[in-house]
Amino acid sequence: MANVKVAVRVRPLSKRECAEGSSIIVKVDDKVASIRNVRLDPRVDSPGDSRQRNMEFSFDYCYWSVDSDSANFAPQELVYQDLGTSVLSGAIEGYNVCLFAYGQTGSGKTYTMMGTPAAIGLTPRICEGLFSRVDDYQEKPASCSIEVSFLEIYNERVRDLLKRCDGNKPYTLRVREHPEKGPYVQGLSQHLVSDYKQLVQLLEEGIANRITAATHVH
Repeated sequence: MANVKVAVRVRPLSKRECAEGSSIIVKVDDKVASIRNVRLDPRVDSPGDSRQRNMEFSFDYCYWSVDSDSANFAPQELVYQDLGTSVLSGAIEGYNVCLFAYGQTGSGKTYTMMGTPAAIGLTPRICEGLFSRVDDYQEKPASCSIEVSFLEIYNERVRDLLKRCDGNKPYTLRVREHPEKGPYVQGLSQHLVSDYKQLVQLLEEGIANRITAATHVH
């Protein structure tokens, strides 16, 4: 099994994009995502034009989450089954695992990772799985504990979202490198949890402490 897997997810148009008359130029076919070059006139078919009208990119997973009525619509559950379960299994086996979303502002990262009350995202589902699969821990000879940390990197500053600041001064952390364990965040708080409810409370607390700022989509 590959150590790194990459997935791409196509979201529906936002209200602003619909108001501007935008259209979706991405198509998904199994594990291939194709992007139509809108700068080329589709009526022109000159043999001398070497530019590609459609660019194709292959991924481990491609998700079409534009239209819920579509036959190939990818809901949150499918994304979790493909990506979240493997991360959860790796963690239970004792491996260091990582799952992150990358994309510009408004691309749907928060929806995929956190979701909504009606469509729970990857992070809560994985956290719930840590406790629902308690029988898997009992088969291991070593003991197991679950600790939660929540940080934010914003404007090149690292903040602990689960630690209150003293006064109005922001609490900035430093990234260090351990000679054996590798990179780590010095002073990052760790919170021991015993059930999923406690974990969700910490997630909600951290989300509430995130910095929000108006950004422009480029």
